[in-house]
Order: sequence, then structure tokens, then C-alpha cells
Amino acid sequence: MDIRLYVNQDVVFSTDAELYRDVYKTHIVGVYPDRLELALSLHKGYLMMLPVGTTVRWVEPPAIKGKSSVVIDRQMARHVWCVDLPDARSESQSKKTRVMAVGSGKGGVGKTTLSINLATTLQKMGYRVAVMDADIGMANIEVLLNMKCRYNLTHVLKGECQLTDILTEGPLGIQVIPGSSGVVAFTDLNPLQFNRIISGFIQLDQVCDFLIVDTGAGISELVLKFLESADDIVLVTTPEPHAMLDTFAITKVLYSRNKMISPKIVFNKCESENEAKKSANKFINAVTDFLQRRPEYLGWIFEDKRVGKSLKSKEVISLLYPDIEFSRQIENIAQSLVGTKTVFEQQGGIVSFFNKLKRNYG
Repeated sequence: MDIRLYVNQDVVFSTDAELYRDVYKTHIVGVYPDRLELALSLHKGYLMMLPVGTTVRWVEPPAIKGKSSVVIDRQMARHVWCVDLPDARSESQSKKTRVMAVGSGKGGVGKTTLSINLATTLQKMGYRVAVMDADIGMANIEVLLNMKCRYNLTHVLKGECQLTDILTEGPLGIQVIPGSSGVVAFTDLNPLQFNRIISGFIQLDQVCDFLIVDTGAGISELVLKFLESADDIVLVTTPEPHAMLDTFAITKVLYSRNKMISPKIVFNKCESENEAKKSANKFINAVTDFLQRRPEYLGWIFEDKRVGKSLKSKEVISLLYPDIEFSRQIENIAQSLVGTKTVFEQQGGIVSFFNKLKRNYG
């Protein structure tokens, strides 16, 4: 086993056992060629009695984060329990989820509509997609998809349930992660809360191709952190001058914070492709002239009155009308995203995304 583990090293883990639905900490008692011996942990004042066969998912240390083991023995007399060696399929070798954060300089430009329709379009293309509602205090995705979510990220942070318990299936099988006020807490996570979040997203990172994070509008600190921590930044604007000005402002702030990022721009509510291209050229030239950077033009979306009707009926317009111009443009944007590489040589995935959030706020 090419993993550096040693006696007395602390380890953090979660399990698939029904009675143990939180994140726990123990230390290594012995390291052997075929197993690890761990000290028995306490849970609510009692020794944890994990059944043989229970899957243990490792959260810390980094050498085994994202890997799993199976409980193979319990030796009560010695106060230890044994697991097989961490799964050889390492996090770095496995396919990671691509995290896309969708933002806008102002509200009302269609950011959440794009997030939902992009998610269902990618799902229809054969990708596995999850959407996280990170718009503080505005559970827009739940409302627009007519969902009633009993739990959200707040309950995960409190240890009342795990991430898998709050995942809600949406149209075509996309997975929706209700955020609510739990997203605010990302700015001030203690180690236990952070591990609770990470333990759930480690699992999601292995079974999901895309995570779309629907952020709030504007340039609040939390929105900026979500955007700059993602693999891809998608900014939504319209041809209206004040919308373009607000998008220029958020682009300027993002560039000033991290010169390595490269936002992708989508123009929504366009009357024609000609209007979209003129607006995009005007915006890109302004950014190039004043900021000496050139954002990527990702595509445009046709203004269609049926969008408003679909929002009122709580249905996804690209599923209702797959052949209209609006839906074709969403598909073009999805294909462009799939065909482009992320800013960095290697995308980070979900765990890297949350590690960046933690580091930025720490």
C-alpha cells in the first residue's frame, strides 16, 4: 500500500451504517499489510459498535480522503476494530465532477433559468448532473421545479442528516441540493461541520459528472467565493446597458482577486443572434481595453415569452419545447461547455471546490 499511515495518526470517517450518520474521529492503533487497526470511537457517550461489513468512507487525512474501507473485525477486549486497506481507487485517479458556478451582476437576467435548463440539457445528453441552490434565502430552484424539500444543507451541518438524505430528484433525474440558509454557514465552518459537508460530497464526486452551483446575484463576498472556487465561471447578462455594466463590475472584481480565472459570458433575452453578437463584442472589447483580459463568449439565448409561462407553471421550458430557438441555444451552450477545458490544467472536482472555499475563508 503506497499510502503513508502511521500509529497514533488521527483519522476522520463517515459510514453507511443507519445508526451512525455523522462524521467521526479516531486514531490508528496498528498498520498491517492487510488491514488497519483503529481505536474504538465514542458516539453519544457509548462505544461505536460498527457491524462487520460496514463501509467506512475516509474524510481525513488527505492521503486516503475519498477512499473507502470495510469493517472486517472487532476486538472488544483490545478496544480496537479492523478495516481492510483503503480502496486502491484514489480520488486523484478517478473521474472528478466538473463544478460550474453560475452568477450574474444583477438579478432578473435569467441566471436560475439557465442553471435549470442547462442541467436538464446536460442530463439529456447522457451526463449525470447535480444542481446546488446557493442563492441565499431564495430557494428558487425548489420553487421553480415545484419541489418540497424537507431538509437542506443546514440540517447536514447540524448533523441531523447526511448529504445523501437531502438530495432530491428533479426532471430527467437531475439531483437537486437544497441550500437555504445553510449556504451562509460555509463562511464559518468549524472542522466538524466542514467534514460533514466533505464526507457527503466525496460520494457525490464519484457518481456525478457536473455540479452546477446557482449562486446569488451581485458581488457579495460569498457569491465571489463560490465563483472563484469553481472549475468554470458562467456569468449571465442581457443586452441592456445596465445589465452589461453590472456584469463588467463583477468581472473586474473577479480579475482583481485572481488573474488565473477566465469567466464565460452568456447573453440572455436576445431578440436575435445579431443583437447578441453585437452586445458580446461590445462587452468583450470593453473588458479587453480596460482590464487587459478577454472573457470567453459562451453563447446567447433567445427571448421567448414562453419562458415566463413555464416559470409560472413550474416546468422546464427546454423539456416542454425542445425544438424552439431557446432550447436550441441552451443545447449549444451545453455542447460548448462540454467541449471546453477548464481554466486550470486539471479540474479540481467537488472536494477541491469546497477545500478552496474553506481556504479562502480561513
